[in-house]
Amino acid sequence: MLCFPYVCSLSDARHFVTSNTHSRYSRSILPSVSRIESRENLKSNIFLKTFTTAIKSKMVPQFTYPDVRRDDSVVDNYHGTEVVDPYRWLEDPDSEEVKHFVEEQNKVTVPYLESCPVRENIRKRLTDLFNYPKYSCPVRRGNRYYYFKNSGLQNQSVVYVQDSLDDEPRVFLDPNLLSDDGTVAMSSYQFSEDGEIFAYALSSSGSDWVTIHFKNVTTGENYPEVLKKAKFTRIAWTHDNLGIFYGRYPDQEGKTDGSETTSNENQKLYYHRIGTSQEEDVLVAEFPDHPKWRIRSDVSDCGNYLIVCPQQDCRDNLVFFASLVEPLKEGINSKLELTPIITNLEADYDYVTNDGSVFHFKTNKNAPNYRIVSIDLNNPHINDWVTLVSEHPKDVLDWASAAAHDKLVVCYIHDVKSTLSLLRLKDGSLVKNFPLEVGTVIGYSGKREHTEMFFQFASFLTPGNIFHVDLADENMDARLFREVTLEGFDASKFTTTQVFYPSKDGTQIPMFIVHKKDIPLNGNNLCQLYGYGGFNVSILPTFSAMRILFMDNLNGILAVANIRGGG
Repeated sequence: MLCFPYVCSLSDARHFVTSNTHSRYSRSILPSVSRIESRENLKSNIFLKTFTTAIKSKMVPQFTYPDVRRDDSVVDNYHGTEVVDPYRWLEDPDSEEVKHFVEEQNKVTVPYLESCPVRENIRKRLTDLFNYPKYSCPVRRGNRYYYFKNSGLQNQSVVYVQDSLDDEPRVFLDPNLLSDDGTVAMSSYQFSEDGEIFAYALSSSGSDWVTIHFKNVTTGENYPEVLKKAKFTRIAWTHDNLGIFYGRYPDQEGKTDGSETTSNENQKLYYHRIGTSQEEDVLVAEFPDHPKWRIRSDVSDCGNYLIVCPQQDCRDNLVFFASLVEPLKEGINSKLELTPIITNLEADYDYVTNDGSVFHFKTNKNAPNYRIVSIDLNNPHINDWVTLVSEHPKDVLDWASAAAHDKLVVCYIHDVKSTLSLLRLKDGSLVKNFPLEVGTVIGYSGKREHTEMFFQFASFLTPGNIFHVDLADENMDARLFREVTLEGFDASKFTTTQVFYPSKDGTQIPMFIVHKKDIPLNGNNLCQLYGYGGFNVSILPTFSAMRILFMDNLNGILAVANIRGGG
């Protein structure tokens, strides 16, 4: 894996990425500063000159680092090869020795940072840049619209509700009021099918452990029950609006505040009926022979099926299903009968939608760039699968969502930037391509039964504009619904270009270059080179206040190299 921020000249950046993209994984490179040359050709800028002088004066700092104990007695055996891990002891954050080591590190780091003469200038400018309103796409549930908004510097975004898109919004839920220090966050949520009950999961201090709560939309009152021991779980409502499926773990030994370093085992899937205590929840699925499996669940768009997708690592999952028709009639009171569809952990399968017993999944099975396949639950053998949307030879299918009854919204990654299209659900044929600039679709909302959708678009210079599409309109044009701007930042002064450079094996690797329009690309300017290569994660264009400060106040050039291993 390769991940590096690197400050250099642009000519150095081009040479560096050309020399270091030949392998899928490379060693980490520490941040460094080099070739900060004179910039008499740039306009006079007190901020820039002070910052440059500060860096030059500390090019070779003299530090006395704390000693790090090496313990060669820790040895792991991987397939017959012994690997020494001499610093395993540093993985225990509660160890007194680790706490002491961190304190000694801070004695070196903090004084150095505090001595920076422009630190307060940078802090003020960053605060100003971060202080802009941030919105999510509106979500239509029942007869209302909901969206998240952060006024600028709030710890947590607030949920607002509107009776229509033209009505005055009002606060629906403010997580900032749930703790004194603002560290309680809403990690996930789902409305009941009729939009009258809001189920939401709360996390404290960044922990993966959550508690699930329920709120009456009309009255604003919370239901009395709180579901605990939940982690890595979705919230899936039954379509009778009476309950949810969720995953929880048995009682855990030791800490369960998110700082524990041991893995959790034996997650089980439960059904909770609204208005009852957690002790009455019904165990509906478990896999005791596979304690490390995590259980993902969805209720189908028709409401008649539960899709259960066990997963052990960060990729590949299985697929089971259970009919909900009879259990919902009688009341869910025992384990559900699961029918296996996918039984090998060898590919990803994400439920998109279904038509009766024919289910549509996004998968990379025999398709590294992903495709959408239709699987009939009554005849699920792989030889009987039908490809609804074929794998693109180059572009990666990022996500897909059903909309407007018989349409499919698909988002692809093309040369590390988003494309958005509308297809026919019956055969995957193209209806419309939505024109986008160089950037990323970072948000979407829509449901199959609704004839409207929203999507949010961001770029290196755009925080996140929201567009609305009326899918019942003949033209189906994307209309700008909400534009976000930053005070004191003029995006029109900047330009974004994409170039391609050859790797050692001749593969063309894309790289984004962002800078002020009036800065010459002559190799004599401050340049920040960023690259990440690992886990098939692509670095798409997104907005960063820190990068804006670098480009705007320091006249810097940003280069984002999409190196090998990053998707």
